[in-house]
Parts: sequence; structure tokens; C-alpha cells
Amino acid sequence: MKFLLLVYVFLIGKSHGYVRLTNLKCDIFDRSFVEFPECRLKVLGRGVIGANIHFKFLKLPINRMVIRFNAYRKLSGYHPFLFNVSKDLCHALKYPNRLDVLYYFYNAFSPYSNLNHTCPYNNDVYIRKCILNDRMFSKVPLPKGTYMLTVEMDDGIKNWVSTVSVYFDIDVD
Repeated sequence: MKFLLLVYVFLIGKSHGYVRLTNLKCDIFDRSFVEFPECRLKVLGRGVIGANIHFKFLKLPINRMVIRFNAYRKLSGYHPFLFNVSKDLCHALKYPNRLDVLYYFYNAFSPYSNLNHTCPYNNDVYIRKCILNDRMFSKVPLPKGTYMLTVEMDDGIKNWVSTVSVYFDIDVD
């Protein structure tokens, strides 16, 4: 009886799909503000791909930064999908809101990052071995497909300085 219960729990808890990073692209518009010494995907194991990003800020301290999240779904080209949100990062980290889309993204990648305090930032920001799994998308069930998430950064004076584009596939039942 215990064996059947364990098999049942194992089969129910097992995912029948995948969520996988496919590409990562970092673009710089203002080279006097930020650099990306590292922006790449790395294979961590069989079927496990992690993202490594190193933000090197050249104008320190960072007291205000506006970020814009855009989600796109690939149909016949990438089309806007689900949300397009702009937020002041320093304010959002100081006063977290569970109803905000930034809150969910921050909680998803914070275990992989050193972005764990509010402004001012006087050091580089790292995201190391960030992997996607199907549990991250349990609160927002997305249909199967190919997606692109862009994060655009503003220096706080209405100048867009960089864009990070993350491409991923979702195939979760």
C-alpha cells in the first residue's frame, strides 16, 4: 500500500512538460552608464540551462532606476502579450506589492542574484545560474509557445540605457 501511495505521489508531482531558456541578448544604448561583461546562457546539466548576467554600472551610486517589462509571444514574429509595465525599481524594492508583476519576477530570480537591498547601489549586480522551471509559471498559466521577455533600464533621467531580452519556450501540460 505504501508503495502504491509513493508511486501515485511521484506521478502526480511529476511535470509532463518543460520550460527552457533558448536565448539571451543584452543591448547597450549608453556605454557611459552600464556594461555587460557577461551575458550568456550556460548548460548546467542535462536539459538544464542557466542564465548568467553581470551588470557593471559605471555611474555610481544608483539612486533611481526605472525599468520596463514587456512580454511578447511568437506567432508570426513576436507580438505584445499579457503586460507592458514600467516601474521605479528603487521604490518597488522598498515597498513590495504582492499584486504587482515586478514582485513575482523579483521573487523568481532573487535566489540567483545579489540584488537584495534597496537603493542606493554602489556595486555590480550579478545574476548567476538562473534557471526556469514550471513552478515559476504556476500562478500565471501561459499557453504553450515561444516567448520573449524584455527588461529595459532607464537611468532615472528619461534616458534608456540598456535592454536585456530573454527568450524561452514553454511546453507545460
